Amino acid sequence: MTHYYKLEGHTPIAVDFEEWQIWRNTANTQVIVSVVYDCISVSTVFLGINIGTAEQPKIFESLVTGGSCDREKHFYSTWEEAISGHYDLIVKSIATTPPSDLSLS
Repeated sequence: MTHYYKLEGHTPIAVDFEEWQIWRNTANTQVIVSVVYDCISVSTVFLGINIGTAEQPKIFESLVTGGSCDREKHFYSTWEEAISGHYDLIVKSIATTPPSDLSLS
């Protein structure tokens, strides 16, 4: 099973450890960050290490900070899934956080 990946554009490419290590030293692994009001943020990153299976690698991660979904994580196989999942987490966080907890500065 391939454990290491690098990004070429938005496409994950399987690589060996040495190539991954070289790529990782200069790579920007941030996919997207969204701050919702002042109390919720969602960050999606490219892990570059497969924490899933060979059939369904999980190499992207979204993490919610704040709100009712605080510390909720989701993992994805592709850039497109990661972007879609990122926005789904924003919607879920807003929908499930009580309005009194949402603030604007």
